[in-house]
This record gives sequence, C-alpha cells and structure tokens, in this order.
Amino acid sequence: MKQVTDCLAMSGPNSTTSSSRLFDIQGVAKQLSKKPPLILGIIFEVIPAIYLVVYGRGTAAGVVSLAAMSLLIIAMSGGPKVAVLNAFIFPAFLALSCVVSGHWAAAGVLALAVALWASLGTASGKGIMISLPASIMTIMIMVPPQVVHSRDPHTWKNTLAVLLYALAASFWGVLIGLLLRRGRTIPTIPGAPFTWGITQGLMVGVVMAGAAAFATYRNLGQGGAWLLMTIFLVFKPLAPTPWRKSLDRAFGTILGVAIVAIYLATLPNSAPSMALLIPAVLMMVAAALTLLGQRWPYWCFVTLFTPAIVLFLACVSSTVGKVSTARYLDTLRIEYSLLGIAIALAAQALLIGIRKGFHLENSRYFGHSAQADPGGT
Repeated sequence: MKQVTDCLAMSGPNSTTSSSRLFDIQGVAKQLSKKPPLILGIIFEVIPAIYLVVYGRGTAAGVVSLAAMSLLIIAMSGGPKVAVLNAFIFPAFLALSCVVSGHWAAAGVLALAVALWASLGTASGKGIMISLPASIMTIMIMVPPQVVHSRDPHTWKNTLAVLLYALAASFWGVLIGLLLRRGRTIPTIPGAPFTWGITQGLMVGVVMAGAAAFATYRNLGQGGAWLLMTIFLVFKPLAPTPWRKSLDRAFGTILGVAIVAIYLATLPNSAPSMALLIPAVLMMVAAALTLLGQRWPYWCFVTLFTPAIVLFLACVSSTVGKVSTARYLDTLRIEYSLLGIAIALAAQALLIGIRKGFHLENSRYFGHSAQADPGGT
C-alpha cells in the first residue's frame, strides 16, 4: 500500500508536466502571437459576413467583406498609418458612390478622385495595395451598394448604412492586417515621385471621368462598371510597357471569366450567397499576394482578381438570385472589358502621338524620364 502511495505521489507532478507538454497551450499562444497564420486572418475576416448572411443581411455582408478585405491588404502591406488613413477614405468613397448614383457629372468627378487616390497611393510605395480597393470603387461608382431595402441606392438611409458598415469593417480589417504583419517580412516596393502620382492620376482620371459620365448618362449599369474598371487597370500612360500590360489584361480577363463560368456551372440557382462570398475572399487574397510578391506576370493577378470581383459584385447586388446574377455579370465582363481595353489603347496611342507631335519626349511630366511602374500596378 505504501509503495502504491509513493508511486502516486511521484507520478503526480510528472503527470501535470506531461499534460502541459501534451497540449502546450503556452507554446501555441506564443506562436500565434509571433507569426499568426494567414488562414486565421481569413477566418476573422469572414466571420462578420457569415453572421450578416445568417441574419438576412446578405447585401451588407458583401460591403463588409469588401471593406474588411481591402483594408486588411492595405494594412499588411503599408502599415498602421497608411491603413488608418485609408480606413476613412474608402468608406467615404463607398458612401459617395451612393450619392452620385444617376448623376453623370458627379460620377465623373468621383472617378477622377478615385484615380488620383490610387495613383498617389501607388507613388508612395507603401500604399501600393490601394489599387485593389480603387478597382472596386470603379465598379461601385456605376453599381453602388444597396444594403437597405429601398427603391434607390442614393437614399440617405442607404448611404448612411453603407458608410457605417464600411467604417466598422474597415477598422476590423486594419486590426486583422496589423495582426498578420507580425513576424512577416513585407517586401519593400519602390515608389515614384509625387509629380508622377499627380500626372498619372490626372491623365487616368480624365479618361475615367469621361467614361463614367458617359456610362451614367447612358445608364449602362453593370456593363459600365466593367468598362470603367478595365480602363482603370489597363490605361497606364506613364508605364514603360503599356502595350504589354493591355495584352496581359485581356489574357487574364479571359482566363478569369472562364474560371468563374466553370465554378458557377457547378452551383444550383438556389445556392446561398456564402457560396460566392467565400471563394471571392480567397481569390482576392490570392490576387493581393500575387501582386505583392512581385514575381508573377500581370495576367496572373488579373486571372485571380476577375473572379473575385464578379463574385463580390453579385453578393453586393440587391437581387435575390445571387448565382444567376453572377452568371449575368460574367457574361457582361468579356464584352465591356474588351471595349474598355480598346478605349485604353486608343487613349494610349493618342498620348504617344501628342508626345511625339509636340516633342515632349524629354518632358519632366510626360517624357521618357517620367515613366515608371511602381509595383507593377
């Protein structure tokens, strides 16, 4: 009996030590705080959207996911100062997209502002990922989010709801992005001079403003959204190789549309919005990592970004059949993207003609010395 008691007494502390080593809770917590896995950030980003879908707020879930994912990416690449600043700018732009809905002049001004925002962010180097939410904004100008059940998106209730949802989600995304920065080496992306940011932003913005005004005046809707986004992504007047970028864009768009078509063909029309939202988030993360990695051709980024935008836009839509909406958007994507590429190429050719005709090859603002493509955006 004494031997048994002695054995129990000796095995007690060892048993506790073995248990702590078995579960190693302290080690797990230390590892998570030192370098949190990316999948953990994705889970945190998706959770609010899941709750919104469950409680019948599917369109709000799309806005929340767009804002959270955009600011998560900006925070990871740019740090806290850049992230906090843009956590106010992006929601403000989303709310303004509701206000300018149906007003062609106001839509043109907002398109110009978005182009300047993206160009200046790119020129700063740290704001390179602003190009992703700016791409989203080009779509929202034409198809503003509608989270309140009303006839028009520009009602004050819908505008205020979009602003509040986007603000909350943006700061949630900032927190997740700063968490994921821990323990990771963020590549240093070279920027460009401030004059480059202003010049490129104005030139892209003028073309976008004209396209946005025309598309709003003609009520092109979702087709106009693809048109505007394509011009934004393709027309890079101060890029060293603008023609190659256009070909990459066309090739990536075709591949991305095919991926979405194949995926949607496997879904029933009654599929819930989460069947679109989760793949959209994963595609957006993959597109951001591709752009941030600086190792992949531009068409790889477009191939991943295209499905993400199509699926996100279907989630934000106020229509009931999300899968049917996504199929319709995917069909429009090719037609208006090709038109947007043609407009961007025409604008590029016009700029080259002006540069040669007025002998501006050595100009500080338009010449060869002013060409740059920071981050390959």
